[in-house]
Amino acid sequence: GRIDVLVNNAGISGAGGIEMDVEEFRKILDVNVTGSFVCAQAAFRHRVPRIINVGSISSIAPRPDSTAYTASKFAIDGLTRSLALDGRPLGIAVGVVHPGNVASNLLSAEEFKLRDETEGLLDADAVARSVLLMASMPPEANILELCVMPTSQPLVGRG
Repeated sequence: GRIDVLVNNAGISGAGGIEMDVEEFRKILDVNVTGSFVCAQAAFRHRVPRIINVGSISSIAPRPDSTAYTASKFAIDGLTRSLALDGRPLGIAVGVVHPGNVASNLLSAEEFKLRDETEGLLDADAVARSVLLMASMPPEANILELCVMPTSQPLVGRG
């Protein structure tokens, strides 16, 4: 059969600001950015009609000490726009979904509790429904960028 959509959802995080280890920085960028690029490259070769990248609102409003994660998710924005441009003449639609706080194992138990109490958390199903919305668009339509977050989560001025 054929592939109808690629969702680039693999990602890792890591704490650390400017003093973080360079190897850790590279590892985060390799998984979050290079992995998405390699998968998109294969999708283009097979003319997969829709690619959805998973970014983060950290690319819009970063948290302290998140240098590599924020840089990787900002790179996903650029990758998405570039692929959308290159895919247009091929009939390939490319978009990015930016989740806010999601209840996941990427958060420590301490951070999970803090965010749940102060900003709110989304169930992963809310993100999945957002991806499904993007995937279900007709071929002539594309959602280039979608942000989904808890109603109570601050986006501007957080940190």
